[in-house]
Amino acid sequence: MDAYDYEKLGLKVGIEIHQRLRTRKLFCDCTPTNGEPLANIHRKLRASAGELGMIDPAALYEQMRGREFNYSTYKDASCLVEMDEEPPHAVNADALRAALQVAKMLACEIPDELHVMRKTVVDGSNTSGFQRTMVVGLGGSLKTSFGDVRIEGLSLEEESSQILERTERGVKYGLDRLGIPLVEIGTAPDAHTPAQAKEVAEALGMLLRSTGLVQRGIGTIRQDVNVSIRGGARVEIKGFQDLSMLDALVRNEAERQYSLLGMAEDLRNRAASASSAKDVTRVFSATQNRIISQAVANNKRVYAFVLKGFGGLLKRKISWDRTFGRELASYAMVQGVKGMIHTDEDMEGYGLTREFGALRNELGASEKDAICIIAEDDETAKRACAAVIERALFALSGVPEETRAPNADATSSYARPLPGGARLYPETDVPPIVVDRKALKAMEMPESLDAKQKRLVKMGVPEQAARELVRSEMISIFEEAGKINAKRAAELLTSTITSLRREGVRVDRIASADMVKLLRELEGIPKEAVLDGLKALAEGKPYATAMKTARMSAQELADAVDEVIRTDIELVNREGEAAFKKLMGPLMDRVRGRVPGEAAAEALKRRLKSFLK
Repeated sequence: MDAYDYEKLGLKVGIEIHQRLRTRKLFCDCTPTNGEPLANIHRKLRASAGELGMIDPAALYEQMRGREFNYSTYKDASCLVEMDEEPPHAVNADALRAALQVAKMLACEIPDELHVMRKTVVDGSNTSGFQRTMVVGLGGSLKTSFGDVRIEGLSLEEESSQILERTERGVKYGLDRLGIPLVEIGTAPDAHTPAQAKEVAEALGMLLRSTGLVQRGIGTIRQDVNVSIRGGARVEIKGFQDLSMLDALVRNEAERQYSLLGMAEDLRNRAASASSAKDVTRVFSATQNRIISQAVANNKRVYAFVLKGFGGLLKRKISWDRTFGRELASYAMVQGVKGMIHTDEDMEGYGLTREFGALRNELGASEKDAICIIAEDDETAKRACAAVIERALFALSGVPEETRAPNADATSSYARPLPGGARLYPETDVPPIVVDRKALKAMEMPESLDAKQKRLVKMGVPEQAARELVRSEMISIFEEAGKINAKRAAELLTSTITSLRREGVRVDRIASADMVKLLRELEGIPKEAVLDGLKALAEGKPYATAMKTARMSAQELADAVDEVIRTDIELVNREGEAAFKKLMGPLMDRVRGRVPGEAAAEALKRRLKSFLK
């Protein structure tokens, strides 16, 4: 895909960053912590009309799926607010302050009053069927290497529940995550290459981390990536977390849309169409295919339909190694089926040559057509067939607007229709929040990561280590340690920690206070002793015990020196202080890694002088 000219392709990319804040929950005093579930509650959700009196299509789609939701509650991490059994409390002041600070850093226009809204969400991730959100900033811009990127808006909102398990009937969620404050920043579609899109996401992430007010780690930040090309459509790929592959995600989506536009032309030239679905279970009554025979044995129905003029196109690759057949199957799968079988696949390998031959005759399909089958309970199968047929017919028009879910290989799959503005309506339980202009003006801005990186370089930290350190969670430990050997401390917090992780050492178990103490004492500890000490700390040993094991006390060093002298007393008597060089080797064999070489040499010189008096 990189062979394409993205400017000619008309690629446009907008990014929405969702970043969790390091505070208590947004509308209650619960603390987001891990623990064992205490109880479970059960819900079914329905979509409600928004402020304009219309029901959002994405919400209606989720309601029509008819799923059931179970929620696990946790001590100290969830309360009646999360269960939607109690009105929200006052907005968390720390979270609001953090959101206002970020809005100010992006030069956004901040409203005089902040109004909390309800955003309809019926996928089960919110017990109430809506998510609370408020616009904190509008406009603004982000500086990048290719120019300023416009900021369309910044919101403060609630995090959704965590998916614990997907079942046949619905989803099981955990309420420990629900309600954690999120800052959402949305950009205009000002990125025009995959590399530019990645730079925008990186720049926003750096800006958020520079505040020191955000959570770190897997799942605490994610991107919704909006992609379109000329003649295509806006597609939102939701919840992408691997920033290192964001450019590949954009590249694959641009390729998918380009491929679909080409396919639309082919389908129009073929005068493609589709039949309605038909129950053909009897054709498979004696099938040898294990999947279909099991379905029939479990009283499930097999439905078939013909995609006229689609023959050969379902195996065409549209993005990376993803075929159009897999694309259509994803529409069936969101309806609750496990997959779809079609004639562009290996019928002999499936053991379905006879059955599909019979279907071709019964359904009046030619070799230019594709036949698809879906096996599931009657209602689910009908719904899945209808979804695939609708999507196949839309393929004649080009690219549909939709929300997609990212896959591990940086491709994406259909998730649901694209939401609209109809899902917003006012939150009547939270009064408007008046912004204190005086406090806002006095609010100090944090040092940017670029400025921080330059400061570290001036302190003697190598450029690469400084770049890595300011982007890691370890920067707060480095700063808290105060006056230290900056170069050696940076090396420990970057390359040393990385090496230990690769060895399987659980460095994440080391307390921040212990790391700070180690940095302050680093000057007098040999590198080998530091490694041993870190490993001991990772095993849960107290700091004093870990470092005592790693380094030698003054008395232990004195005993080692005496032992070396006693072992070679004839050499000492013969050569006097000149024996120093010959004794240093045996001494370092005893103390290496636990005492710096300079300290060992000084101790040996002192002891020789004392011994020879």
